Amino acid sequence: MTRPPHELLSLLSPTERVSFELAELVNEHLQPAQAAWNRAFMGAMIWSAGGRRFHVEGLDRLASKGPSARLLLVANHRSFFDFYVITAMLFWRTNLSRRILFPVRSSFFYDHPVGPLLNAAMSGMAMFPPILRDRHRTSFNRWSIQRCVEELEKPGTIMGLHPEGTRNKSDDPYSFLPAQPGVGKVALETTAPVVPIFIHGLTNDLRDEWRRNWLQPAAAHPITLMFGPDIEFSDLRAQGSRAATQKRAADRTLAAIRALAEQHRSR
Repeated sequence: MTRPPHELLSLLSPTERVSFELAELVNEHLQPAQAAWNRAFMGAMIWSAGGRRFHVEGLDRLASKGPSARLLLVANHRSFFDFYVITAMLFWRTNLSRRILFPVRSSFFYDHPVGPLLNAAMSGMAMFPPILRDRHRTSFNRWSIQRCVEELEKPGTIMGLHPEGTRNKSDDPYSFLPAQPGVGKVALETTAPVVPIFIHGLTNDLRDEWRRNWLQPAAAHPITLMFGPDIEFSDLRAQGSRAATQKRAADRTLAAIRALAEQHRSR
């Protein structure tokens, strides 16, 4: 995979640089250890906090795909735990690859001294590559997006992205923030299928999730995951990966997630 050139690495702070190098090392050379850690530690954590409450629909769409399949998963984002739960479902209920990446904003996980430790504990450093917040470092973000496209060309790579870019803190679980064009660029330039997911029922408090799982009826607080059909982009790809087309592609990913949300709300 393409490493960022020196001029891009120089944009990182010392803490970000160390965090980046650790994450790249693990994701390039220690993938079996990463998968084993995520299965053992995070699998136990997710099961203990939600194992009685999962309600999964549409995952059979991925049943025919094997370990070499490549997938770009796009999901709504209301909880810190969204992609941890999605990853657990793929580990437990499919034969898909255990190589799962989900890019993350650099705030805390890359720019705080404790960040890499939590990245390692919570995902085995799978939160990679980082996306920087500062506008004067957008050139690094362009590299990160291209790295996402390159990673998705490797057999057996699964990547999770949130089209909204950041967590939606609205009280309405069926509301969405605007889609970010970076997701559209990855969707247009990868040849991997793009699968929408709507997730509902998670809070941001792990203690609350444990309490709901063990001290309340399982049906009282279900955690629902709805996997939709692959999103079609052939018409947009024919137009080239221009900025306006990337935004339309990003909007299309969010529209597919919204359609799943409307199915859930109508019940």
